[in-house]
This record gives sequence, C-alpha cells and structure tokens, in this order.
Amino acid sequence: MNALRSSKWQAKLAAVPLPALSLLVGILCGLLMWLVLEPIQDRRLANLFHDELVRRLDVRAVETRHRFEQFLQEWRKVGSGLSNHWRIRNYLGSNAWHQSKNSDTQAILHQQTPEWLDPGYPKLNSIEPKHVVLLDNRATPREIYQKQSLSFDLDQLFEFYSGRNEALVTLIDQVPYLLVWSNVSYLEDDLAAVLLLVVPVDDQFLLESQSMTHDSDTLIALVDANTLKLLSSSNREMIARNSHLNDWHENYLLTSQAITRFQSMEQSLLFTTLVSRDAVEKTILNITKLAQQDRFLAALVYIIAFSVIFYLISAKISHVLIRISRFGQQALGIEQPVTKKGNQLLLLEDWVKAFFRQLISARDTLRNKQEERLRETEVLKSALFDNSMVSIVTLNQEGIIVEVNGTAFKTFGYSRSQLIGRHLEEMAIHPNDRERFRAMLTACISMSASNSKCRGQAMQAVTVNGEEKSVECSVISIRLQQQTVFNVYLRDISGQKQAQREITSLAKLASENPSPVLRINKRGVIVYANAASEPLMGYWDCERGQTLPLYWKNLVASSLKEGTTKEYEINLDSQIFSLQLAPILELEYVNIYGRDITRIRMAEMQSRQHQSELVHVCRLSTMGEMSTGLAHELNQPLSAIVNFASGCVRRMQSGKGGEPEIIDAIAQITAQAERAGEIIKRLRTLVGKRPQEHEVVNLNHLVLEVASFIEFEANRQHVEVILELSEGVLPVEVDLVQIEQVMLNLVRNAIDAMKQVDQNQRRLVLKTGRMSAREVQVLVQDSGSGIPEQTQKHLFDAFFSTKKSGMGMGLPISQKIMQDHKGMIEVESEYGHGATFRLVLPSDPTIELPGF
Repeated sequence: MNALRSSKWQAKLAAVPLPALSLLVGILCGLLMWLVLEPIQDRRLANLFHDELVRRLDVRAVETRHRFEQFLQEWRKVGSGLSNHWRIRNYLGSNAWHQSKNSDTQAILHQQTPEWLDPGYPKLNSIEPKHVVLLDNRATPREIYQKQSLSFDLDQLFEFYSGRNEALVTLIDQVPYLLVWSNVSYLEDDLAAVLLLVVPVDDQFLLESQSMTHDSDTLIALVDANTLKLLSSSNREMIARNSHLNDWHENYLLTSQAITRFQSMEQSLLFTTLVSRDAVEKTILNITKLAQQDRFLAALVYIIAFSVIFYLISAKISHVLIRISRFGQQALGIEQPVTKKGNQLLLLEDWVKAFFRQLISARDTLRNKQEERLRETEVLKSALFDNSMVSIVTLNQEGIIVEVNGTAFKTFGYSRSQLIGRHLEEMAIHPNDRERFRAMLTACISMSASNSKCRGQAMQAVTVNGEEKSVECSVISIRLQQQTVFNVYLRDISGQKQAQREITSLAKLASENPSPVLRINKRGVIVYANAASEPLMGYWDCERGQTLPLYWKNLVASSLKEGTTKEYEINLDSQIFSLQLAPILELEYVNIYGRDITRIRMAEMQSRQHQSELVHVCRLSTMGEMSTGLAHELNQPLSAIVNFASGCVRRMQSGKGGEPEIIDAIAQITAQAERAGEIIKRLRTLVGKRPQEHEVVNLNHLVLEVASFIEFEANRQHVEVILELSEGVLPVEVDLVQIEQVMLNLVRNAIDAMKQVDQNQRRLVLKTGRMSAREVQVLVQDSGSGIPEQTQKHLFDAFFSTKKSGMGMGLPISQKIMQDHKGMIEVESEYGHGATFRLVLPSDPTIELPGF
C-alpha cells in the first residue's frame, strides 16, 4: 500500500517540469524565512536604534556644553582684545583719564560710544554687552557705557573681581549674567585700569552659543542647582523661566552638567540639555518602519533572484539531461525516447542504469586509445629532452655515455658518435674538476651519500675547441627494470657568474663611499655602517649591531611609520653633518645617508653676519633721516619735566603750593622721565648692534610701535595714519628689531610717495589680519601716485632707487630679512592709484602670549 502511494506521488512529481518545481520551492523557502525572521529582526532593530539614540543624546549633551564653554571663552578673548586696543591705551595716557581717576565724583555715565571704544564694539556675533565699565587700578568704577538699564546696582558686581582676567557666569537677583574682567596695562607691567563687560545670559545668548537657530527638538538651559529652577532657556516660549526642572521629565530627555570653569565657588549653576521624547520615539518608529520596508524589498528581491537563478539552473539541468539522452542514443545506441515535458531527472532514472552498463563495454575501447596516447607522450618527452635549454647526458653505472640531447651537442661542439660510449669527464669536464666529478658520480651510484652531493655542484667544463665554461652539475638516478641509469644535467652559469661579480662590485659601493652610510632596522639596531660612519657612531656612543639612542630610535620609527624621507643636522666637535633618513617600507629598515656640511654652514654664518652688519648700517641711516621726529618726540617729555619742575619751584618759593599739588607734580615729572627713558631705550634697541634674537610677540604690538615712530613725520607731512588692527592676537616668532626695520622702511617709503598728492588726500593705512591657520599679514597701503609696472620689476634689485639720495638697499635688505623669517614681501600697485605692500609671516596659533 505504501509502495503504491509512493509511486503515485512520484508520478505526480514526474509530471511537473523541473524548472516549475524549482521556482515553487524557492518561493516557499523565501516566505518561510520572512515569517520566522521578521518579528525577531523588528525587536532587535528597535532595541539597537533605541540604545544608539540614547548614546548619541549623551554625546549631544557633551557637545552643547562644550560649545557653550567655547562661547564663554570667546567672550573672554573679546575682553582681552578690547583691553589691548590702541584706543583704550591712548585714553589711559590722556589727561582726561588722569582727571577722572583722581576725581572723587561718581563715575561718568555714557549713553553714546565713548572715545576709548570703537563704534559698534565690543560685539560677538549678534550679542552685545548691556554695560561696559572702566574701573581704575583700585577697582573703582570711573566710566560706564550703558546700552540698557539694569535692574540691580552695579556695585554688586565688583565683589566678583579676583584681580585677574576671567569670565564668570553668576546670578544677580536670580538672573544669569556673564561678567568679563580684563586688566588694562598702559606701560610694561603696570595695572592702569580694569575693563568689565556685563552680558545677560538670555535665550538669544544661549542660541548664539550653539551657532544654531530655534530648534524645538533640542533645547539648552541654565538651572539653579539648589532649587532646580530654570533660570534661562534657548526657547523661552517652550521652556518657561522659573519653572521646575522636574516638570519637563515627561516631555524631554534631560542631561545636566556643571560649568565649573566659568563660575565662582559661591555659585551653583547647571548646564542642561533637553531633547524632545516625542522626536526620539518618532525617529525610532520611522527608522523601524523604513528598515521593515527595506527588509521586505530585500526579501522580495531575494525570492525573485533566487527563483530566477534556480529556474535558470533547473532549465539548464533539464537541457543537459535531454542532450545526454540524445548522446546516449547517438553514441552508445541506447533506445531511449527523448521526453521534452515533465521532470527529466525522474524520467531518466532507468536510462542511467542502462547507460552505466554501456560504459563497461566502452572501457576496452578507451584502453586502446590510452595506449596510443602513451606512445604520443613518449614522442613529446623525447622532443622535450632534445630541445631542453640544459645539456642532458645519460650515463650507465660505469659512467659511460649512452644518450645525449641536442643542447649538449651545441654547447660542447661534439657529434653524437664522438660522445656515445665515452666517459663524460674525459670529453667535457676540465682536468681540475675531473676528480671531483668522479667522486660525485660514485657517491650517486652507490647511493651511500646524501642527495645534496648530487645537486648543484659548480664546475668548469671544456668544449671541443678548448673554451672553458662555468656549469652547474646535477645527477639524478633513473631506475629501469633491468638497470639504473643516471641523467647528468649541465647548466651553463657563465652569465650568472658575471652577474654575481657585478653584484659584488655594487655591494662594495657603500663601503667605498667617503660619506657616512648606515642601515637601521625597525628596532633601531645598526645593521650596517661603512667606515666613514665612525664619527657618527662615536657621537651616538654605539657600535655596529647595537641600538641607537632613544631619540634617534624614535626618529627612525617615525620615518618608517610615515613613509617619508626626513633630514636632520647634528653638530660634532669639528664637523656638522646633514643626515637624510630614507625609509625602505617593504623591507622595514631605514637608510641613513650622511653629508659633511661644515663648510656650507660656515659660509652661511659669515653671510648672516654680513647681512646683520648691513641691516645695522641701514638702521643707522634710517635713524639719521628720522632724527627730527625723534628729537620732537623726546622733547615733549623733557619740556613737560621742565614745566612741572618750574611750577614746583615757584609754588615752594611763594609758599602757596600745598603738599598734594607738589606730590602730584613730582609724580608727573617721574612719569614723563620714564617716558623719555622708554623712548631712548627703544632708540638704543633699534640702532644697537646685536645678534639675531627671535622672540614671540603680538604683530599688532609691532605695528603700534612703528606707528609711534613715524607719528611726528606723518603729522609734519599732513598724512592721516589709519590703523586697522586684527581683533584677535596674532602671535609671531621674529627678530623684533629686524621686522620693525622692515615695517619702518615701508612706512617711510609710503609717506615719501604721497608728497606729490594733495594734503587732504594723503592717507596711510596699516592693516593686520590672519590669512590662514598658520599665516598672518601686514598691509601698508598709501594713496600716492602708484608705482609704474616697469619700476615694479626692479624694486627689490640692489642699488635700485627712485629717490635722488636713496641708496637702493632698503627693499633688498627687507626682502632678505623676510626670507630669513620664512616669510615674504609682495607689492601690488596700479599707477595713479597708490600702492600696497604685503608682509606675510608664519604664525603658530598654539603659541600663547603673556597676558593674552
């Protein structure tokens, strides 16, 4: 009964075409996988995205707090830059400030921008302080610039002053304010005044700190840590001020962090990030739906692709089976009908049994064909034997030649009849190597020696003409039924020997090199060093096979890691070497090539000395030309000293002067004397002959110094000097005197170029700024008549000058100074429209200047 049912099912399956059956199976498998895996993948994907979003929320909280603290730090820089501005420095040296500072009256209240502030400043993005307060060195307010009235007394703020530059977020009447304190120094280290910026931390401030517009999904706020009340938020319409933090847990994910760097110990504020829960859940739901759609499409594509591939494979199998059936009928004579419908695998099952019975009868036929092929193979092997590139000689156990290939005839020049029946060593081996050849052959015949003695022995061979050739001799035994013969392979290695000699000669190149050559592996061990490397190894206090000192070992590792060639210099007692580290990445070692550059460095030193002397001469010449202005600048403090001293004498003689007035006059005499001493000090520094000394300075400070030098000359020539200095600090590492000399030369040239222009059109602009992350610039722009194109080509040529009394060395020396500082000097001019000279200097933004 079971057999009958099985035959019925088999008949039904046989009636179904194999491609259709395969297609049906593919669809069922795909649907089964979808029903089983879909719920599991939905749960896992939802959990995965929820965990990832929570983690990203933590990261977003850290990022928002970091941006907020960066914004506070930017405000601190605004205060520091404002305290170093030339306007406020000039104001601190004026009589108006001294009168205000010594006055017992209340602070001056300004409704308009005071003279010590630039119009529109200070400002960061769209945020402006509500109050800017200028205090004296006793922290007493003297001048107040008020943009908006405050709801509290300003005196409450002064208790937060700690005596140093800082930015604090504090609560005043439960309202957060940012207080920016900046010390202002008039001379070198004197504290002349204190600058206070009062900025309310409101919703606009919080939005600007994040550099974004209003966003209902992510909000930030300041919270009182004691009461957990929201003091300020980035969206006061959605998050009400003075509401409790716990009121928002249902609608937002909250993360609170302390801002310890920018608040005093008495304050307790929290920076809170709020993210909408609805937005997070909606994101998870959208992602889950999208992933479900993607999986459905992927499953659908998989089912279609699988079914199509299975269908094509099944159709191919069915086609192959039909061809096998036809092949059986045509080749083997099997009477089997070809069926084009139904399942070919089941229909041909009986036919396959008959097919294998036919194979037995075909075996004998195939054997005969195989023997024929063996004979053909022997012919092919014989052809390979005769046409081999190696000379092959077959010997019997007595060492007599029984067979020779065609290459041996060509190599040694003998005919077949001359070699057959003779001993090989007598015909082709050099007399000096015959004994060694017999020993090698005897060891191979007896098989008592190891196989290594029968392989790769180098010998000298002799041709029929007596020509000697280097050959590599190998012997292989071949066991036949009746005897054992030996194939002797003689490979011509004359060309290889010549190549080895050339390689040996090249290997000596490094040892014969008069300059140091070393090879260091990745562990810093000296693998090779030629004789010229002895001074370097003495400097490192190590020998061949030892490890380099730690510093040089790290340099080798860095060169290998980066894969770049690097150069370094070392100074021995009597020699200076330039070392080039060249990494060989594929072999993991570094070659060090040394070069003695002692003479080059000595020549450079002499050149720098000559240049320093020439620069000194030019500074002296410049000071001579500026003597009138310097005398006027020095005469001002001296005249002031005389006037104050005369006044003191008259008051003391008349008896009318009180002690406070005398003390104040003496203080003014001291200040003016110090000012005169500072002028003389600057003059001595500028004209004094000294070696080059690089120091880190603010480029804005250099421009201010140069502007003070030419102030008298500019006033005398009716030239308006306009300073457009960068708000930020521009640190440069330069020789202060040399760079001042370059700027002074350009500024004086600009003043001379405007002598032919109307007095009301003479303007000199000195502008500083940052070109890129590592470059800063100074622009010297004049409103003169410009420079003709033909003249611009020769501006930097030595002894070229457009002035009647000029030496023609100012600009060439300036260009050389800029090149020594790894900078450059450029000129742009349109004839009739003035000229612009650009000085570009390298600047490291990580350098910190004292007081900034």
